Amino acid sequence: MMRPLLVVGPPCPGKSELARSVAELTGRPLIDADTESLESHLKTRAAQSPIINVKSEVWLNRTTRVMALDRCVVVSVHDSVGHDGTRQAFHADSREDRLWDAALPAFREAHHVVQFDPQKLPSLAEEVTAIWRRDPMAVAAGDRTYLVDIGRGIVEERFASLLGRSATILLITDSNVECLHGERIEAALRATGSRPVKVVFAAGEKQKQLATLGQIFDQAQRGGIDRTSPLIAVGGGVVTDIGGFAAATWMRGLRWIGVPTTLLGMVDASVGGKTAVDFGDAKNAVGAFWQPSAVVCDIDWLQTESKRNFVSALAEVVKTAIVGDAELFETLEQERELILQRDPDLLADVVRRCVRVKARIVALDERESGLRAVLNLGHTVGHALEAQGGYGRWTHGEAVSLGLLAALRLGQRLGFTALEVVSRAVGLLKTLGLPVWLADTDLKEAAELISYDKKRAGSMLRFVFVKGIGEVNCQSLLLEDLRDLMPILSD
Repeated sequence: MMRPLLVVGPPCPGKSELARSVAELTGRPLIDADTESLESHLKTRAAQSPIINVKSEVWLNRTTRVMALDRCVVVSVHDSVGHDGTRQAFHADSREDRLWDAALPAFREAHHVVQFDPQKLPSLAEEVTAIWRRDPMAVAAGDRTYLVDIGRGIVEERFASLLGRSATILLITDSNVECLHGERIEAALRATGSRPVKVVFAAGEKQKQLATLGQIFDQAQRGGIDRTSPLIAVGGGVVTDIGGFAAATWMRGLRWIGVPTTLLGMVDASVGGKTAVDFGDAKNAVGAFWQPSAVVCDIDWLQTESKRNFVSALAEVVKTAIVGDAELFETLEQERELILQRDPDLLADVVRRCVRVKARIVALDERESGLRAVLNLGHTVGHALEAQGGYGRWTHGEAVSLGLLAALRLGQRLGFTALEVVSRAVGLLKTLGLPVWLADTDLKEAAELISYDKKRAGSMLRFVFVKGIGEVNCQSLLLEDLRDLMPILSD
């Protein structure tokens, strides 16, 4: 069933008019909502997805916006005469002018922004209906709000609409993706009339270093990539991390589009704007927050992913379910066989649920000043194990599985996590084919690398514990205490 459609925007005649037009076109009920009634609609699942015309002042509440973007498709309607004309209708004194200036980013946080023109009302109604039926996910980031499309066979279609007539494109990918999809990607880009400048590096975590970034910059310079050139990162988590960081730093920032081809890339790396490379044993130590302008998740590409990489990425799915989606956790328990068989419809739902959890958290804490730290569940020990293994013994997902195991056992020992929660989570990891044993030697060596964790503040480290399925919290631990506790978590 389609999610409700919310029509928002600063007061202008066109907002209500467009909402009525879409209601007539689709035959869906039209509702006018203030703060109280909107929250009521968001908490209930209507039998027939309605169109909700939201009062302007309601949209200024950040929490309401994030909830609405999670549960609805949102279209923001603006006056065709532009900001000055709308400002005259919306505000009268200087105090309200300041409020309007602050409100502008809020009205850009939507799945689609429409400039209203009464002469184009029928076509605008069709445009809005099309975005509603497409049903993308939205990551709220003010003026930098972007969409995550999840579907099958959607790459070429989305390239055409996202790139327009960009003259030159910087294409970042790795050797695995180049072998499997290189010709298709280039053909899709050239079909838009663009000239791709391609950078292909060897696959694997070991390539996520400053040296690879230098190769990308060298090709960008040779290929004439400037600030008007978009960057497209096509691949798994490594490609997305390094491609996003290259976009953040070349010419002080390029627009970039993430096209994840792996399950890990779709459920984790491509959403949230955390971009980075490793620095020696310090995982993701050099990086930047730089949101993409769009993400395209084509579920069909998951059929070509290796079994080990696909299964290991399920650790990130389990982590996401533990952090914020108990229903997803139950789905993983009940549909294990179909997931491992890579059923496309089920995988699309899994990816969508993971993106929803991450988008909601990122929208409330883009730069990890508080809430967003919960997404690091399992990663403190996991990153240390990755480094201890030379970024070759364990895949990222396998290391996260072991990190989850360590977090669960530590939480149980310290009284944060009930035994039944530990048993249930470990049982799911095991049935999905993920590693669930911790060697004493590995933990002792990994403990020495914990100090490289980015969440460390002096002698303290923020550690994520599991309270229940769908509920976690952060506690500060002494780094020395965590080092001492790690070896006793082994099997």
